[in-house]
Amino acid sequence: MTAATHQDANPYRVVLVHPESHGLYALDSEGHVCLVRILVEQGTRPARQLQVRLRDEWGLAVVILDILETSDSVSPCAIAELLQSDVPHEFRSVRSEQIPSCELSEQERILLQAMLDGAIANPFARIGWIYEAIAYLEESTGRKVSSVADVDQFNAGGAFSLVRFRMTDEGDFWLKATGAPNTHERVVLSLLSRLCRGFVPEVVAEIPAWNAWLMRGEGDGIAMLPNDASGVLRVLEAAVDTLAALQIRTVESQWDLFQAGAVDHRTHVLRSEVDALFSYMEEAMANQTSTKVPRIEAKRLLELQKLFENVCSCMEDLNVPDMVLHGDMNLGNIVVAQDHCVFIDWCETYVGNPLVTLEHLLLLNPIEDEVLKLACDKHLKQRYRGAMSGICDPRILEEGFALAPVVAAGSAIYARGDWFRTPLRDDPRRQAYVRSVARSMDRAAREPALCRALSV
Repeated sequence: MTAATHQDANPYRVVLVHPESHGLYALDSEGHVCLVRILVEQGTRPARQLQVRLRDEWGLAVVILDILETSDSVSPCAIAELLQSDVPHEFRSVRSEQIPSCELSEQERILLQAMLDGAIANPFARIGWIYEAIAYLEESTGRKVSSVADVDQFNAGGAFSLVRFRMTDEGDFWLKATGAPNTHERVVLSLLSRLCRGFVPEVVAEIPAWNAWLMRGEGDGIAMLPNDASGVLRVLEAAVDTLAALQIRTVESQWDLFQAGAVDHRTHVLRSEVDALFSYMEEAMANQTSTKVPRIEAKRLLELQKLFENVCSCMEDLNVPDMVLHGDMNLGNIVVAQDHCVFIDWCETYVGNPLVTLEHLLLLNPIEDEVLKLACDKHLKQRYRGAMSGICDPRILEEGFALAPVVAAGSAIYARGDWFRTPLRDDPRRQAYVRSVARSMDRAAREPALCRALSV
C-alpha cells in the first residue's frame, strides 16, 4: 500500500516500535527490509497526517514518539509506538542493525537506540508515555478514556505534544505540552483559565515535569466561515462578545500576566521600539524580489514611522485600559461552543490596548462586497463598544477605532520583540510577512477616518 501522491507533499519514513518488547517492525519486500513511506502534505500537521495515514492505509493504531530530522538523511524519519499487539503480514520484526543504511542513517540509528534504551530527556519520546498520560487523566477527572487506539495526535517532536482523548461517557479532554520558546504557555493559560473561565480552555490539571496540562474539550474549531454574510456576522458576533468578556476580566491582572510570560505590547512600548520596527521594514522591503506589488520606498516608510509615533501618542492619550491580547488571532484558534466562543492557543499572549486584538479579529471577515463588509465591521465595533461600555467611555473607544489599525499592524510586526536581535530576522518568510503587514499599515494610514482623528 502507498499513500496518495500530492504535488506539495514530503515523504516521511516510519519506524514502528512494539511497546512491550521494544522490538522494531519494517516492511518485508521480497526479503529486503524497508521502512514504510508516508507522504505528508505541506502546511499540515505531520504527526496528525502520519497517525491518520498509518491507520487508514495499514490498519495501524500508533502514537508518534518523535520525528527525526538529521543532517545525514534527506527526509524526516518518524518513530511510532504501536498501540496494538498484532501487525499486518507485510511487516516483520527486525533489529536496528538489520535496517540498511539507505533506510536509516547513522545519526537516526543512534537516536532510535537511545529511545529504545530510555536514555532520553524528552518525556514524549519515551515508549509508553501515552499510557502514563491516560492514567493521569483518569485519576485527575475520575473518568475513563474510551480506548488508547482512539487517541488523536496533532503534534509531536521535541518537548511539544498535542493529543485528544475521547472518553467513555462522551466529551473530550486534551493534553498539550510546549517546549522552548513556548514554555510559558502553560503558566499563562493556567492564569487565564482562572480569570476568564468559559472563554479560554479550562485547565483541569497540570503536569509540571512535562510542562504539560490537561484541558476540557469544548465545541468545534472553525475550519472556515460561512459563505453567506449573515452566517459570517453570526460567528463574528459571538467571537466579539467573547473577546470583550475575557478582556474585561484581565483589566486588573496585567502584572500577573507579565509575570506568567505575556509580552508587553502597551502602546508606549511599541512607540519606544519604533526605530527597530521601521528599520526592519526597510530591510525587508529592500530584500523583496517579487515584482507583483511595488515596494514601499524608504521615503514613505519614514512618513509612516512619524505617523505611527503620532498615532501611538494619540492612542495613549485616550487612556483605554490595557488588557490581554491574543497575538495569533486566526480561525483555527476560535472554537464555537454552544452560545459563545472559546479562544485557544495562547503561546502568543500579549498585554496592550484591547482594540489591537479586535482589529485582528475584524481582519478575518471574508465578505468580498466592500459596502457589506464595512457595514458588518461597523456593526461588530458597535457591539464591542457596547460590551466594553462598563469600563470605558464609548466615545473614547470610537476615537480608538480609527487609530487601532495602525497600532495593530505595529503590534503584529513586533510580536515577542526578541526576534529583532536573532537570526530569525533574516528568515525570508518573516520578511515576506512583515512586507505584507507594512502594506496594511500603509493602507490604514490613508483612511479618511484616521486623518480626521489626527486632525482633531
